[in-house]
Amino acid sequence: MNMQTVRTVCEELGVSETRVRRAIADGKLDVLMLGNRMLIDLDTAREILPPIINGATMQDVSRETGLCESAIRRGIREGWIPFDKSGKHYVFDLDEVVKAIKKQMKKR
Repeated sequence: MNMQTVRTVCEELGVSETRVRRAIADGKLDVLMLGNRMLIDLDTAREILPPIINGATMQDVSRETGLCESAIRRGIREGWIPFDKSGKHYVFDLDEVVKAIKKQMKKR
């Protein structure tokens, strides 16, 4: 067990803080609260949050799913489309995006 802060985990794994916090909110990662700090197990996070190696761009997601870019941005804003941010650009795991879209379709 290797307990680290969210920021340290992000730096170690090369993933965004948003992605780590989303995994916490979804219950995929357990959290130990120490004061106002959230500590998570780095080894568990490494298994659950592999780096996005061949990330898809927003144009790729649009082409594969048929959603326009504004709909994808809305899904990002509403929090149901998973993404990682590399500088100014969004990077997506296409399989995860398709799963999220199917899950969103079942809700309605």
